[in-house]
This record gives sequence, structure tokens and C-alpha cells, in this order.
Amino acid sequence: MALPEELYSEVQKIFRATPVVLVGSGFSCGYGLPHMGALGSHLISVIEARLTSAEAKAVWASALAAIASNLEAGLNTISQGVTGRDEIVAAIREETAKLILEETMRAEIAVLAHATPKTHAPVRLLRRLFEGSPQNADSISVITTNYDTLLELFCDLAELPLDTGFTGFRRRKPRANPIFQSQFSRVWTAEKHGLQADHRPCKTVRLHKPHGSISWLATAEGPIEVLNDTSHAARAIVVPGPSKYQDALVNTLFDTIRTEMNKVIANANALLCIGFGFNDDHLQGAIKARLAAHMPMVIITRDSTDNIEQLLQTHPHAITFFAQGTGSVCRWNGTSLSSANPLWQLDDFLKAFVE
Repeated sequence: MALPEELYSEVQKIFRATPVVLVGSGFSCGYGLPHMGALGSHLISVIEARLTSAEAKAVWASALAAIASNLEAGLNTISQGVTGRDEIVAAIREETAKLILEETMRAEIAVLAHATPKTHAPVRLLRRLFEGSPQNADSISVITTNYDTLLELFCDLAELPLDTGFTGFRRRKPRANPIFQSQFSRVWTAEKHGLQADHRPCKTVRLHKPHGSISWLATAEGPIEVLNDTSHAARAIVVPGPSKYQDALVNTLFDTIRTEMNKVIANANALLCIGFGFNDDHLQGAIKARLAAHMPMVIITRDSTDNIEQLLQTHPHAITFFAQGTGSVCRWNGTSLSSANPLWQLDDFLKAFVE
């Protein structure tokens, strides 16, 4: 079944608006990183052996059935004040970071082993958005709830300047407010009396990571960014479950990142969501407010979720692409349109609508 021309026009209009990109776990799963179910299975297999106190072991055992059913919902059954909770959260954070670090290294090796790594779909997407953004824009914005560093790698492959909010060389510290700042490059221009240095705006890709990153190390002074650190040093990540909101509220950096992220969404002309299931309450409020103002949005992901279904009922103008057999189904304005092509995959989506 051929998709209507109006759909192509609408998607292309969204790209001309330089959408904010929101990347979820489904994106990284495509490169072999674990989804929430696999992470839950891993934690179930390793956490008990990490616990030393009888209280922590009892709390963990009581939550196991719920965790096996749904990782985050199960972890949320562990109440804030219960004895043993802190020990459990510390073990979850360490084991999650260790797993994601190992799988990210494996994924990045595979990405770089490609015969032409610069042709990967995320590389083409980032370059397209960067080059298509307004000349006077100081940045394009990418938000990811993932801990891995795949997007950082794809920015390098696209040869785009990346800003993560940190500055330095080996032990990079977050900037003081504002954490993201306009960047400038120095060029030399010929003047009457010789060469003159001139500073010109330098557009960047601003990467917002509201849940932290495996490249962020936890220190007594707060998170710092250390690239390619493969040690077992503590990582600054917001883990699913009982500590999620507490971490983001009490830690200055996470609070700053969330504030900046909400500003980006509030000012977005459009939103492109890749592998995001809308299961994160941190992002829901700001996105729903913009959708209520009829902000255009495209979602490409393998499977729908209950939250996506609720969103489509309220905001049917959002364009979604899901897997359907070997092809895909597009939901738009209350209609379902089938395609033989797997348009829920970024590579096929770009070839069909953008390139």
C-alpha cells in the first residue's frame, strides 16, 4: 500500500523545522545493548550475591517477583525508607554501569568495523539535521535517556562538534550555569596590517543525558566526564526504581540537565523520537504540553507501548511508525497505513522520507 503524499510532505516539513531528537533504549537495542527486560534479568542474576546485610537480602527477595515482571515497577516497590534500600541501589548502579560499559564497548567495535562507518543511519541523520539547521542557530539538540556513548561516537563519525556540557581534557567538569554555552572558533583574516584573529560562532550538537552516562564518574565533588575509562570506578547514572527521582532532584548536575532539557522541549518546533517508549515521567509533562500546542512529532520505534497509545488518543496528529511483520504500520490522524518497508528502522525511514 502506497503511503499518501501528504504524509511525506508532513515528515519533510518536520525535518525542515530542525526537530529536537529524543533517543530512547530502543535505539541502543538495535546495536546489541540490553533492553529493560534484559537488564532486569541480569540484575536478578547478580544482585543477591552482592548484598551483605540480612535486611537488604530480605527486601530484595520480596521484590524479585515484581522485578521479574517489570524492572522499574518492581524496583519501585522498594520503599524509600526501608533498611537495606541504599545497599540495593548501590549494587544496582554498579552492576548496571558495568553491564552497559561492556556492551557499549562491544557495540562501538562493531560500528567501527563496518566497511563504511560514516554511512550508519545515525551519522546521516545527525549530519542532515546539523547542515539543515538555520545559519544563525548555535546548536541542534539531542536528548537521550540512555547511558551508553553511541551518540557521542556517531557525532564523531559525522565530524560534528559535540557539546556534552562538560569542559576540560582528561577529567572534564560540568560548566557553571549555563551548562550549555555558545561556542566560537578562531579564524585568521587578512587585514591591512597583516593577519587578524576573528572569533566566529561555531554550531554544535548539544547532547542532554538526563539519566547520566557511563562516561560520567561519581566523585566527592560531583560527576565528572572521563572518556574511554574502562575501570570499575563508580558511575554517575540515575538507575531505574527507588532512587530515580531522588537522584535527579538532589544532584545539582542532574537537576541542571533536566532544567535545560525541559527548556529545549518547551522551545522545540518539532520532535523526532527514536526508540523511545514514553515510559519516562521526567519527559512526559514537557512533551505533552507542547503536543497540546500542536507541536509536530514523529515517533519511530519497533513496538508501541501503553503510554504511546494514550498519547496517540489525545494527540492523533503525532506520526508514528511501528513494526508490522516484515514491514511497518504508520499511525496518523486516526488512520493506520501499512507499508512493506520496515520504516520503523532509522535507515529505511531516512531513505524513504528524507534522503
